[in-house]
Amino acid sequence: MAEESAAPPPRATVITDRAVALVIVAVTAVFFVLTFGEVSAFARASAGRGPYFFPRVVLVLLLIVETVLLFSVFSPRHPMVSRRLPSLRMGLLIAATAAYCALIPLAGFLIASVIFGIFVPVLLGRRDYGVIVAVALVYSTAVWWLFERVFLIILPASPFDIGF
Repeated sequence: MAEESAAPPPRATVITDRAVALVIVAVTAVFFVLTFGEVSAFARASAGRGPYFFPRVVLVLLLIVETVLLFSVFSPRHPMVSRRLPSLRMGLLIAATAAYCALIPLAGFLIASVIFGIFVPVLLGRRDYGVIVAVALVYSTAVWWLFERVFLIILPASPFDIGF
């Protein structure tokens, strides 16, 4: 079995992994550039802490982390290239993220985040459902509270008239 895992992945897998990494970086870069568009009056009044402040910070951090991803995927000696990446899971994770973004306007930020926070760990192989649900609830609520109370960014509310 050790001999099978030491075999390099097929060339098509390496090319696919590199293409996916480049697409991820390109999408992040496009989102980053779009944050320099017209700034809302709320953002100007709150010293830039409007809807354009937080995403720019996150996108800069993502670009830094994605630089490591690019070095990993394009390095012939890195272990990431020497083993197969779970391309199906990666595709499902991208689809789940797109579904999460589509669900936010329909169900509200908090409900969509809890669902996403439960689905992603299960998709990635976690099976301790009690811990997953607890982390999804606490983390999503903490992020919602941070945006609403600290950053003063109003997030999409649930259409079910439940207060969040």
